[in-house]
Amino acid sequence: MYLFNTTFYIDDAVMNDWIEWLRATYLPMMQAAGTFSNPLVYQVHSLNDEEDSSSIAVQFSVETMDDIRQWEETVNPRVEQSVLGVFGTKVLHFWTVLEPLL
Repeated sequence: MYLFNTTFYIDDAVMNDWIEWLRATYLPMMQAAGTFSNPLVYQVHSLNDEEDSSSIAVQFSVETMDDIRQWEETVNPRVEQSVLGVFGTKVLHFWTVLEPLL
């Protein structure tokens, strides 16, 4: 089991629109792959928070690395196109795959 984490950096001016995009587009798009489950959404805090922006982490459970590779080939291009097309550079993101050790 893996944890697939996407961290978004969001210009506060588009936060409400991004939350709607998250609910209406991103979460359904990710879950439609059939292998991403149990979405969790977290506000990311730091001691040196930047003004006028927020960080949000969105995590899914994924069974295998093959599931992630297939997602990267089939779904990720649509995710990239959607977030860039809607928000341009007002929302930046990166993803990581986490594997539990203990």
